[in-house]
Amino acid sequence: MATVSNRSEILFIYHVKDANPNGDPLDENKPRTDPDTGVATVTDVRIKRTIRDYWHQNLGHEILVRDTFTDEGYLKDGKGRSRSFLEDANKVFDNILEAEREIREAILTQCIDARVFGCTLPVEVNVKKKRGKTEKAEKDKGSVTLTGPVQFSGFNRSLHQVAPVFVQGTAAFASSENARQKSFREDYVLPYACIAVYGIVNEIAARTTQMSDDDVEKVLEGLWRGTENLISRSKMGHQPLLLMHLEYRDNFRIGDLSSRISLKTNDGKQGPQLRDPSDFHIDASPLAAAAKAAGDKILRQRCMRDDRLRVEGIDISACDTLSFGS
Repeated sequence: MATVSNRSEILFIYHVKDANPNGDPLDENKPRTDPDTGVATVTDVRIKRTIRDYWHQNLGHEILVRDTFTDEGYLKDGKGRSRSFLEDANKVFDNILEAEREIREAILTQCIDARVFGCTLPVEVNVKKKRGKTEKAEKDKGSVTLTGPVQFSGFNRSLHQVAPVFVQGTAAFASSENARQKSFREDYVLPYACIAVYGIVNEIAARTTQMSDDDVEKVLEGLWRGTENLISRSKMGHQPLLLMHLEYRDNFRIGDLSSRISLKTNDGKQGPQLRDPSDFHIDASPLAAAAKAAGDKILRQRCMRDDRLRVEGIDISACDTLSFGS
């Protein structure tokens, strides 16, 4: 299958109700926020995790970055994960480059996330080493490093200020054997957040990882459907609202699409008071102006929108429709 030939950009908007879009493990798992602006932030790692989980759990695709275990039940490290892609894990290679090549080819064939997001994977195998007149097998180390064609902003931000809420409740069990009552659980959630995600598809990097146009479609599907499928207790309340995919000619890109839209509230409400898409609309006038200026540099515009989200300044109906089936 041919690799991606055109550069493209992604704008994805979703909302979160009474949930934690991206907890910070170094801060009591509180929702990540920008302390200066008061907006919620979601890392690219979290966005990629959503997509990876959808690919693996719902589409049955193999992914590289997931928990795998040894026969003894221990979690594999990176070197153990890389050896799992060798036809013979005990093979003695002529050199470390031969092992790296075999692992690289295997993960690019088998793992969609390696083709799309790239990877840095440590390699440790047995290679032939000459010691005087004798030759023996010894451990040697290397790595497989691939630059991912699809990248998202490191921190994707809500389009308004948020106000995290501390919630306590009764736990299911007692905290110790001698306790006479159940313990308490503690959570931090956001009552509401409307978050914009920006991504770019680099057709040049795609040549190295062999990412195809079909893989790009799977990224878009993973964003929308994967967000719909965030139905664990801490993630329940996520819903996709808008997905735009702009494909270009001649290595062109508009750039930073999420900064070219803004959230406008109704009735003078402040950001922390928002609770529903009916409380606001998205002003996409600057994005529309940039698209108009780009002219025929834009090869194709595709969109998918939840009817509850009102978008002004751009004609969504003029875009080709994104569709992923049922």
